Amino acid sequence: MNLLGTYSNTLDAKNRVFFPAKFREDLGPSFVITVNLDKCLSVYSLDEWEKYTEKLKSLPKTKVLEITRFICGLAMNATPDAQGRVMLTRELVEYASLKPGKDGVTFIGCGDRVEIWPAGSTAIPDLYNAEKVDEIRDLMLEFGL
Repeated sequence: MNLLGTYSNTLDAKNRVFFPAKFREDLGPSFVITVNLDKCLSVYSLDEWEKYTEKLKSLPKTKVLEITRFICGLAMNATPDAQGRVMLTRELVEYASLKPGKDGVTFIGCGDRVEIWPAGSTAIPDLYNAEKVDEIRDLMLEFGL
């Protein structure tokens, strides 16, 4: 997967959001949307979702039972309509604090998934913050990237 870039769109009163064409192209005709521990949503292609759930299945059930319920229980299968919109469930909208209207949502490509955040959220990682860039640089050096 090579999901890259940042895009913004609006969420309408019916909880429909227009997915950026580039992400729809890379994710495929159907994909999975679920919660992310950072209080945003994560979007996976069906192949990436399969890898993710296989990893969960490989761990001791007693250790990941709550994780599986949380991640899978709030997940939804999504197929964009003819206009490229997806209707999000009420639970996903509430979890990520998405609001219909002009403020909209921000899509961030993260390589193997897309994250959906409320536009302008202070929780969106500030990738241009000098302190954050220094932290990222240190991590990259530590991991030889």
